[in-house]
Amino acid sequence: MVEKQVITGPDLNSSRSTLDEKQYRQIILGQNGLRVILISDTHAMNYNHLDHYEYYDDDEEEEEEEEEKDSGKDGNHNHEGDNDEDEDEDDEDEDEEEEEEEDDGIRKAAAAMVVGAGSFHDPPFAQGMAHFLEHMLFMGTTKYPGENEYSAFISKNGGCDNAYTELEHTVYHMEVCQEKLFEALDMFSQFFISPLMLKDAVDRELNAIESEFQLSKNSDECRLQQLLCHDCGLQQHMRNVQHDETQNGCSRKRKQQHPFSNFSWGNVQSLKHIPEKNGIDMMKELNKFYNQYYYAQNMSLVVMGAYTLDELEKHVVQSFSHVPALPRVVQQQKGDNSLAIRRENAGTWNVVVHTPIQDFGMPFDKEVLGRVCRIAPVKDRHTLAVTWQLPPQWKHWKSKPCDYIAHLLGHEAAGSLLSALKKKSWVNECYAGVGTGGYENASSHALFSLTLTLSIEGVSHWVEILRHVYYYIGMVRHYCKSVDDNGGRGLPMWIYEELRAIQQVSYEFADETTPLDFVENMADRLTPYNCLPPERLLDGDDLLFEFDNKTIEELLDEYFSPFNARVDIMSSTYGRASDFDDHVTNLEHKADSTTMNSTCGDAKKFSLEMAGEPLIEPIFGTRYWSHKIPQEVLMEWEKARQPKLAPEETGITLPPMNPFIPKKFDLKKLPEDDGHHPLLFCSLKICVSIGKTKSWFPCTCNRYDGTLNRMLLGMEDGEEVWHRLDSSIAEFQNMRVMPDFEGTFDKKSIKFRVISVPKNGEGAVMKYGDESDWHVEDGIHFPHIPPPLPESRLPSVVMNTNLLKLWHLQDRKFKRPIGEFRIRIACVNTNKTPLHKACAELMAILLHDATTETCYLASVCELGNEVETNDVGFSVRVHGFDDKVLDLTAVILNVLISFRKEGTDLPSTIQKHRFESCLEILRRRYGNAGMKASSLCSDIRLRCLIPTIWSSTSKATAIENITPELFMKTMSDVMSKVSMECLYMGNFDKHDAQAAKEILLNAAASLKAMQKKQFPKQEVIVTPACSYSIVTPTIDPQEPNTAVEVYFQCGKDDLMDRITVDLLVQIMYEPLYDQVRTKEQFGYQVSCSSRWTHGVIGLCFKIVTNCKSAEAASIRIDQFLVDIRADLVQMPHKSLTEHIVALANNKLQKFNSLEEEADSFWSEIVESRYDFEVHRKEAEGLRNITKDHLLQSFDQWLSPNNAKRRKLEIRTIGTSEGMASQGRPILGPQESIGETIDEKIFNFHKLAGDKTFGKIF
Repeated sequence: MVEKQVITGPDLNSSRSTLDEKQYRQIILGQNGLRVILISDTHAMNYNHLDHYEYYDDDEEEEEEEEEKDSGKDGNHNHEGDNDEDEDEDDEDEDEEEEEEEDDGIRKAAAAMVVGAGSFHDPPFAQGMAHFLEHMLFMGTTKYPGENEYSAFISKNGGCDNAYTELEHTVYHMEVCQEKLFEALDMFSQFFISPLMLKDAVDRELNAIESEFQLSKNSDECRLQQLLCHDCGLQQHMRNVQHDETQNGCSRKRKQQHPFSNFSWGNVQSLKHIPEKNGIDMMKELNKFYNQYYYAQNMSLVVMGAYTLDELEKHVVQSFSHVPALPRVVQQQKGDNSLAIRRENAGTWNVVVHTPIQDFGMPFDKEVLGRVCRIAPVKDRHTLAVTWQLPPQWKHWKSKPCDYIAHLLGHEAAGSLLSALKKKSWVNECYAGVGTGGYENASSHALFSLTLTLSIEGVSHWVEILRHVYYYIGMVRHYCKSVDDNGGRGLPMWIYEELRAIQQVSYEFADETTPLDFVENMADRLTPYNCLPPERLLDGDDLLFEFDNKTIEELLDEYFSPFNARVDIMSSTYGRASDFDDHVTNLEHKADSTTMNSTCGDAKKFSLEMAGEPLIEPIFGTRYWSHKIPQEVLMEWEKARQPKLAPEETGITLPPMNPFIPKKFDLKKLPEDDGHHPLLFCSLKICVSIGKTKSWFPCTCNRYDGTLNRMLLGMEDGEEVWHRLDSSIAEFQNMRVMPDFEGTFDKKSIKFRVISVPKNGEGAVMKYGDESDWHVEDGIHFPHIPPPLPESRLPSVVMNTNLLKLWHLQDRKFKRPIGEFRIRIACVNTNKTPLHKACAELMAILLHDATTETCYLASVCELGNEVETNDVGFSVRVHGFDDKVLDLTAVILNVLISFRKEGTDLPSTIQKHRFESCLEILRRRYGNAGMKASSLCSDIRLRCLIPTIWSSTSKATAIENITPELFMKTMSDVMSKVSMECLYMGNFDKHDAQAAKEILLNAAASLKAMQKKQFPKQEVIVTPACSYSIVTPTIDPQEPNTAVEVYFQCGKDDLMDRITVDLLVQIMYEPLYDQVRTKEQFGYQVSCSSRWTHGVIGLCFKIVTNCKSAEAASIRIDQFLVDIRADLVQMPHKSLTEHIVALANNKLQKFNSLEEEADSFWSEIVESRYDFEVHRKEAEGLRNITKDHLLQSFDQWLSPNNAKRRKLEIRTIGTSEGMASQGRPILGPQESIGETIDEKIFNFHKLAGDKTFGKIF
């Protein structure tokens, strides 16, 4: 019997959203059972095959015209062409790369492989094994043995690659230009067929994992997670001790440890030192892990590209059929603690999966529950987290009961838990739900967390806060059990209907994501433990299919109990990590006793004086105190959660009906004289009579005037000419415009033939099917450069005064009922003093706080907003479904403008106690600034370059004794004169733009306009023509990492300089990463990038390390520059051209969403450059780049041999015990790090003579 190549699965296309035009196919490879999702990306598909298009000479065309007249044809028909399918198939291998070259720069292709093994599968003697293996697979394969061969290929072809290890799965992903997809897929497939995993790469990748661990070590979120894991392991340790004490020599087996207790990060100690100490051969174990879990039936692949489904299937079968179907080693026998997934009907669409992880059940025993842990954080912060453990929730994908509960508990509108607690000044923010990570949402359990950001006052009121939490749970339980007037039982249906409706419209009109994000998301849905049926992969996670009051009620009754909860309070009132001695990671640490309780202190009446020495989590070194919550407190909470309405004085109620639910989804009509037409943006060839000869000329359809039924044609020489169509728009609607479609203009005096049809969302393209289509250099195709867009396709000015400049653009690409409103409010005195800047930042926090109840309702309906300070004042963004954008904008602007008022009283929307709470938030933000070496390094560089940036230290000092009166007085000065510039784009027509203008003018009626000469300065310091270095210690005395940034200033904005810097980065990035990060192990973060700072071009190198000194990192960067210049000199012309083409492709990538396009336009507006087609111009400029020009620029800007290069180096040196701490400055007892940094930056400005580039745009 012949084995089927593939087994086709359920159709996904029926569950696509309305606007999703991609084509899907699910298959299982017959040879090995690998499940594959194939996605034909019609957004990037080329609808024609130009290589097979046949042209006729003038005589043939004349004869054809006469034949058409004789036969009565008018030319308006679908021409099938002369392509022969058999011939195409025969030539496919030879021509496919050349054909697909035309899709460069539109959208990339992408692929992702998910493997059903993660950190939960780590063996106990080598924790971090799954993560370690993920790193090792990138180190070469038998077929492609170069250690960096795969990553270099991907990078050279404009792509990227990476992977991540979750708890029960690992995902590998990549993206690459379309024409290189199949070659990249073959290289990718070898990861899962025959990786080398060479021994000489082991130590280097172990160092990379150690660096990755060190980067996470001072993350409070990671420390809290590891504490949960530690307590899970500690409870098992206690059980084993008790088991050993009671067995009296009996050989009964201990219970296997829950994998939740694993140390998932891994580090050198867990993956090298401990295994070596125990005589374990790690290379043998690494291969054993790979052989046990990396097989086709334990994997799923997602591939997305601009090819037909048949083409994708063909190449996937070719490359991935050789992945072994089953484990390469004999599975462990029952009783050997095997975590191998078991399958019935494997390799079919009726497969039934059982993962042994689910047999472990929930991770916490009663010892861990019903207790409170008080944790000393790294940062200044105060949070309270209550965590309930639940059974796994995957099977409830239709009703999503935890999402429903999270919607209620995490609500922020009037009547919400947050609203009630904010009124008491105890809580500032809240987050609720089951997280998406493997710790929270596993096959064995789910963890539902409610995390509250507290004020200092709130820390001591944690018992009362949790009483309110249980009041809310009790109220929801009451409604679950209540009966309405119609005899129905359960929560009000309108809440479910609101959520269902919102999720439905959000799914239907969701933005197109990048191919890489899309395949990653799909891969995550293919994990073995995910219960989504195959036909619901696209929408199963996004939609509500049914209301399940019974399950909600059961969860609340049985699991949302204080006896099933753990409370973690992280507060700097208990001290901070830096207050304690440095901790050395020790994975072999065992508890000194069989208890997890602190020896002193009390859960309810806690004080540091009485608490005694803290416990220590052995891996991250987190200090904490752990106590059982008194029974009377638990019973008090249990009483509060009884099913009844909350006490009236709490103000707790169900949420109000949402006024922001969108109702209108129609697209606004385009202007009659600039509307849509099927021919719009097509490439044509028109037949024009010149004397007695008829010649064919290429052109593009740039604009359609529906009032006169005419088309504006753009010719190759840039001339544009109107021609009347001989067929009406109604007639065209019934025709399918494809390549070879023919018609006539101007009463049949001009004939046209369609040569190329634009892709969805694409503008005009010049693809004429001949040598004019591309620039060829040694077989490397330069991408098509689209013609300039007409003015009607770019933002246009609606109003331009000193007070308001409003830009508008009606969307024509994305065809969704959504919009973007971007507003920049420049204030004359925003940077006048540190106090002015601090007050502006406080105002932004106050505004967010005052509008929370309204803005949250809007956010539930996918109508988002952000209000932030910037370097000239404030920025406001409102985005989402268009029919409510102006409503929310008006609310936000009215509150914002209210801070500019006569007198010193706070605006009516701001309560005095909230002013103090928001001030506390701001002070904490300043205190936490620059805690990481990397962020501090970047901050110092920016402050050196931009003299108007005030330090967090100076701002914190300025508001030390601030009062509401001083704040209001300062804000009146900040906003004494303003100027607004705005972008209003999306599903908005000209009438909507006028309405937006009125909203802005009404809100700003009380404001005074700012003259252009009063605009806040955005100037950049001219870096001295020398090498200058600033060295500073890290702010956090326990920061193990050292960061080095080396910035080279290139000069004022210039097109050629800009693309030259980008090309240098394109060429340098991969060899820098490979040599300095991978081979020499300088640190986990090694990169180079271009910098564009208020119109000044620069290039920046960065190394973050915990094992090398700052001096060594600096020297290594210079040595790299010497080496890379030699490589540039020797670089073959073809290789340079490949880099140029890859960069041009990146420049020409189409926008995936309205947000991306708005980001691009908005960046041009705020920088006052107004070059809305900058990426097209940059791609065009790349045609003119030569190696000589590249080398001259390199020598001028970067070469260590140039003593006058403008080099600024920042070193922030941490406290690692090794080389990374060498050169760390030692400050005196009275010296402040913040003030020392301010002084060093002042000295740099002094050396530069405070000389700036002045106003560039």
